[in-house]
Amino acid sequence: MINAIKCDLEKSLLGFSSVAAALLTFALCLTESVYMSAEGRAYSVLEALLHFERGFMESSDSFCSLLILKNALSGYSAMFLPILAAFPFVNAYCSEFNSGNARFAVFRSKRLCCYISKFLCAVLCGGVCVAAGVILFGVFTFAAFPNTSYYPPETMRFFFPDGAAAEFFKKALSAFLYGAASALPAFFLSSFCRNRYIILCVPFLARFMQDTAIKKIIVNAHDNNLYQRVFPFQCHAPSQIPYLKAGSTLCSTIAVAAISAALMLFGYIIVMERRTDKGD
Repeated sequence: MINAIKCDLEKSLLGFSSVAAALLTFALCLTESVYMSAEGRAYSVLEALLHFERGFMESSDSFCSLLILKNALSGYSAMFLPILAAFPFVNAYCSEFNSGNARFAVFRSKRLCCYISKFLCAVLCGGVCVAAGVILFGVFTFAAFPNTSYYPPETMRFFFPDGAAAEFFKKALSAFLYGAASALPAFFLSSFCRNRYIILCVPFLARFMQDTAIKKIIVNAHDNNLYQRVFPFQCHAPSQIPYLKAGSTLCSTIAVAAISAALMLFGYIIVMERRTDKGD
């Protein structure tokens, strides 16, 4: 199994697809809103660099580099994660089937080992590519925006009680978990679909509908505790695991994420085993 995982990761990570996914994640992070003017206009990261002078940015903690990094993947950029996270795996996976090597890969090793290898490859590729894009964005923000030393220490301790290094690590881990979870729907679809465009676009549409439905439920319900109950089922919930304190919310979020991953894997195995061609 180790050799199968290594081979799958080499085909998925060591290619243009993974680099493109990381760079696109970085580019989308540049569109995040970082400042709201008195007139109500929101400025993205790039707009802030073009419109505001360094002195003005040093006078407002909204432009703190670490705070901007913390807000990465919190806006519309996260909507594209099902595509970006799954792109390296899906590209390599579909190429393998189109080239006729899928049957050889399945029968070369035990079928269960092959299925688990594909699952781990999808999860790791999604997590690594998204985390790489966020880390690149963090390096950019540290170079382009003022650091924490320009702002009141008590304000920085409020936002980052564990320090800058711990905050950077938590954000990278958050991005990894977010990317890994976002790649799971495409992994399941790959068990019975060979069109890479459908595999990538269907999870994107499903995520949009899920986000919209949950927001409507929260807004229209007259229950103050509803948000806590539906939080683990939101698409962005896995990304909040590093920030949650020990308690029922953390446990339920981890449980929902683990169960969802297990269901995707079992569903993939069931579909592949029922295929007479074993996926070829």
